[in-house]
Amino acid sequence: MRFSIAVFWAASLASAYTILKRQTDVPQCAQTCYTQSNPSPCNTTDIPCLCVNPTFLNELTTCTQNTCSQQDLGAAQAWGLDTCKQAGVDLQNPVPACAKTCVENAPLGNCQDKTDVACLCKDPTYTQSVVSCAQSSCTDQDLKTATIVGEASCRAAGVDVSSTASA
Repeated sequence: MRFSIAVFWAASLASAYTILKRQTDVPQCAQTCYTQSNPSPCNTTDIPCLCVNPTFLNELTTCTQNTCSQQDLGAAQAWGLDTCKQAGVDLQNPVPACAKTCVENAPLGNCQDKTDVACLCKDPTYTQSVVSCAQSSCTDQDLKTATIVGEASCRAAGVDVSSTASA
């Protein structure tokens, strides 16, 4: 699963409550962009989902680039990276190395290509292959991270696999 360069600008990925609570940490321009960006299909409190949601990130990126100063962009970016990392998603390297080959080598099942995340998340051949491989290839924190990122990626594609594909 490819992650957009927009991930780099994931400025204010947090729930409205967190934004209000941490107002001093996030520039006002980024707070405004967050509230104007469409999180769908993610819930606004589902930080891992927001961190891997390309539609949300693209809207957030465009808005922050158009409304924030360079200094505010830097502050928003640092805050976004930290917020996602605390939620279990390292935006600079979201899929642990132990799981990358699992994702890359899993059979597509009934899906046509690896960019159709919704199809892959719904396909038991693909999901079971990735989960089985990750369980045998990853340990402890890497397995937890792979699970968080995998499930969040599916939720960001509109598919909830948490009860069927947990690693």
